[in-house]
Amino acid sequence: VTRDFDELTYLDLNPDVLRAVLSGQCSSGYAHWIQGGSVEGRSVRPAEGMPSGWNEARYLRLNPDVAPGVQAGIFASGYEHWTRQGYYEGRPGGGPPPCLRTTVGDVLSSASAGFNMFAFYGTNIGLGTAALGYTAALRPILPVREVAIPWNLRTLEGVAIAPAPHAINLVHMNPDGLSQFLGRYGRDVLPGRVNIAIWVWELHAGYAPWHAQSRLFNEIWTPSTYSANAIRPVSEVPVYVIPHVVDGLPTPDAARKEDDGAFVFLYIFDIASTFERKNPLALVRAFRKAFGSRQDVQLILKYHHSEFDSAATKLLERLAQTTPNIRTINETLPEEQVYELLRSCDCFVSPHRSEGFGLNIAAAMYYGKPVIVTGYSGNMDFTTPENSFLIDYDLVAVQRETGAYKANYVWAEPSEDHLAALLLTVVNSPDEAHRRAEHGRRTIQERYSVRAISEAIRHRLTAWGLKL
Repeated sequence: VTRDFDELTYLDLNPDVLRAVLSGQCSSGYAHWIQGGSVEGRSVRPAEGMPSGWNEARYLRLNPDVAPGVQAGIFASGYEHWTRQGYYEGRPGGGPPPCLRTTVGDVLSSASAGFNMFAFYGTNIGLGTAALGYTAALRPILPVREVAIPWNLRTLEGVAIAPAPHAINLVHMNPDGLSQFLGRYGRDVLPGRVNIAIWVWELHAGYAPWHAQSRLFNEIWTPSTYSANAIRPVSEVPVYVIPHVVDGLPTPDAARKEDDGAFVFLYIFDIASTFERKNPLALVRAFRKAFGSRQDVQLILKYHHSEFDSAATKLLERLAQTTPNIRTINETLPEEQVYELLRSCDCFVSPHRSEGFGLNIAAAMYYGKPVIVTGYSGNMDFTTPENSFLIDYDLVAVQRETGAYKANYVWAEPSEDHLAALLLTVVNSPDEAHRRAEHGRRTIQERYSVRAISEAIRHRLTAWGLKL
């Protein structure tokens, strides 16, 4: 071995080689350097000109996707990556980001009192609907500047964002897409503002990289106790429950029945939120067990974004074609038509494996519909045995990585036998179904109104010392 070659430094600077050595694919770092690393121009020592205290090897080891960019000359070093974008992406290993946390009092000397809301406005996803609700709750408090972010974050390079005029930034974007937004706009929008992240999460625990991302914010808001309990262990800043708004939904004088004479069960879900998590096959099995081919009972499955899992969608549609009392609607409908489906059904069902909140469940309850839902996760802030029909479940491991959800994390497996029994109960016991539905309607309309959520936000602002 040459005198100036340090095995550990070489492996830290080249994380793929470290993995190869640990897995037995390569005998040593020096062997790799001799056999090809030197020709590839692999680093054997950190680049010069680093500030004191900077650990280049550690940064590259903790961010193995950065090393190829350094090798290709996209970045002169890991330090350059950190200064250009890494700290706004919440990358680990670079130390604390520049001090972005400031108080409202400090900010108000240079910015107006109000909110800059960065969100997926105008998109047909739950986060888009939730953003509109939060905006409605913010407006009675202070002015709101709406900043629409495209759902496809890969198109951000072509999107210009005007300077944020107000003192408080609300970034309504989950951690899995946050790094792209922050890498593109973080240095322009975060400094000199009070920064709040709005996250929602569906699994029992968050992921380690979120810890570094959380450092960029003063605090995190999330819509349910379940989601807050998942995020808190991986957040460096406080996490508070600020629920979604479920209020002001269209209510025409009379709702049209979707299928005259038939009792209609409805499930609305987004396949982009993963087929496995939404779990519609459990409902198909339970419905067939409960009702067979009875024509006086119908099941409507409304979904969109089928391109995210075409194989699963085709299976679901084949099953529906062989079951005459199951109907599928595979399209993105205008919001008014979605609410019409909710108003015209007799019962809403959600056999989910996990939810961060459950906006469609809450909307059905707002309309006074009985709901049959898995008795687990974010919906348990508002679904109870008194106002809902809760499906029994077992906790199981996520079997394979799907969407943002990693294998071996935990979610629920609802009992299909119990679901079938509850379907029959709602049809055969209309008085009890109506009693629980009325209780549920009151729960949502009282606790999730614009006024109620505005008060929750006011409470947070006054805790900062902001006078309203």
